[in-house]
Amino acid sequence: MTRLDLRVYIDPGEAQIFCNLLRKDGNHEKLFATVDTGAAVSLLPRELLNALDYQVEEQRVVEIEQAGIAQQAFQAVEASVTVSLEDAGGRLTPPFKILAWFAGGSQPIIGFKDVLDRSVLHIDMLQRFGWLEIDV
Repeated sequence: MTRLDLRVYIDPGEAQIFCNLLRKDGNHEKLFATVDTGAAVSLLPRELLNALDYQVEEQRVVEIEQAGIAQQAFQAVEASVTVSLEDAGGRLTPPFKILAWFAGGSQPIIGFKDVLDRSVLHIDMLQRFGWLEIDV
């Protein structure tokens, strides 16, 4: 398992990590993403699709209905992308494939499918410290 330190914030409360996405040109698009234990699938900005190396089974647009306070719905393109996660100290996972939803919005979110479902997440809000142990 690879252990990666998270950046943990109090106001607003969140944990973040770097997400390196494989581009069509072989380079990586590095984003600072929020770890969201309430997200079923990772959510990325739609405008990245033009630059990323991705696969779709078919041109699949999904309707996502948010629960909780927001109770909103939006459409997203579902695709598989290659990602490696990185912490501020430069520790990096090997590249691995994840299913992601691409929609409007600018805040990348790391969710359960293919990421948190293979991880152990530790967050200590009192000390503002956390880490992710991931098996890829």
